[in-house]
Amino acid sequence: MNIPKLQVQTTQARLGHQVEAPRQTIRQPKADLSIQQPAAEMHIRQRPGKLTIDQTKAWNNIDLKSVAKRSDELAADGRQLLLEGIARMAREGDELMKIEDGGNPIASHGAENAKLDFTFAPGGLPAYDLVDVSYEAAPVDIDVEPQKPEIQAQRQKPQHTYQPGKVRFQLEQYPDVQVDWKV
Repeated sequence: MNIPKLQVQTTQARLGHQVEAPRQTIRQPKADLSIQQPAAEMHIRQRPGKLTIDQTKAWNNIDLKSVAKRSDELAADGRQLLLEGIARMAREGDELMKIEDGGNPIASHGAENAKLDFTFAPGGLPAYDLVDVSYEAAPVDIDVEPQKPEIQAQRQKPQHTYQPGKVRFQLEQYPDVQVDWKV
């Protein structure tokens, strides 16, 4: 005896799809920027320095002396000559007092006093070491006022575009069920 058999064969459905990707673009334009830096205000003040040049020693060295210096020297020389003259007169008086000792004191005094003894020393040339130079600098006052920069910025909005994607579905294979009896 044969028993009938039931044979079932199924085919599953197959679903297919197509995707069209979305597209998006974002563009950010640069901002319009303007920067200006004003110059700082600067004020510089300086009083003149003090320069002192003393060339008195150099002028004295070449015998170009001031009236006061010349007067002092002449007074000192005159005093010295006066003392020497007093000493000479005292000595000549002593010699005249002893005229009895012999000799001719009057003639020897005349010959001695007739001589002219004169010396002149004009001095040397001015030298660098004889000039005194000094300089005293004055302080410098510097005032600086910085200026703030002037910044102007105009921002730009982003440019955005979007195209949505698409998904399409289709049935690529229909489901199927086949039933068969086998004897």
